[in-house]
Amino acid sequence: MPVPAYRTVAEQLRRRIADGEFAGGRRLPSRAELSRQYGVGSNTAAAAVRLLAAEGVVRGRPGQGVYLREQPSTGTMARSWTRERLLGTLAVSDPGADGSGEEGRTVRSTPLSTTEPAGPAIAARLGLAPGAQVVRSRYRLSRDDLPAMLCVSWEPLEITGGTPVTLPGAGPMAGESVVARMTYIGIRVTHSTETVTARPCTREEAADLDLTPGAAVAAIERTYYADALALETADLVVPGERFRLAYEIPADRTGPAA
Repeated sequence: MPVPAYRTVAEQLRRRIADGEFAGGRRLPSRAELSRQYGVGSNTAAAAVRLLAAEGVVRGRPGQGVYLREQPSTGTMARSWTRERLLGTLAVSDPGADGSGEEGRTVRSTPLSTTEPAGPAIAARLGLAPGAQVVRSRYRLSRDDLPAMLCVSWEPLEITGGTPVTLPGAGPMAGESVVARMTYIGIRVTHSTETVTARPCTREEAADLDLTPGAAVAAIERTYYADALALETADLVVPGERFRLAYEIPADRTGPAA
């Protein structure tokens, strides 16, 4: 059975990529250029590129063309009580050629916050009555210019309302960690819980994290506590192709360090 022309073009492009002709991040030839190079119609050339995009090999940039997708090395994201976590940044190390790790630069987008009634699931996570007012915030963390985490969080308004830290992105503690913001208003965070699930990303998450639709992500359900009082709960989404998660569990059962 004859191989469709678009698959033949896609295979030849894969070989050129494997040979290093297109380095990560470099623009591929346009549809017209591919048509001339392979003697096919523009629709065939477009189908070949769509196939490579569906495989996660290339990605389109609106108004700019199609580029070979960068293949970042997988780093280890520490989810324990690290200094970086207490500061609200990402503790990520990439294995170097000599076995050492190197910390990158974390950038947090300004949280978009709204006040809303808590739905049943969020109310249960926070120990609230359904419909209680919460502050919902959404932001993204990037590491070395690559999207690293999406975060949607909910905080009980009865705890932060009327304080300087009501909104995570405003006031004297804007952009600081939950631990730092709560400490500012006299509340000591004692511990947190995290539940991790592996699943395909949604289309919205794929766009925000620069992933192929359906790529694997780690979905983390996190809640911060002051003893038994829930202070904040959040849904975190981490690209599976970029990071693995690491947890440190103390053996003496004394809990997290202050």
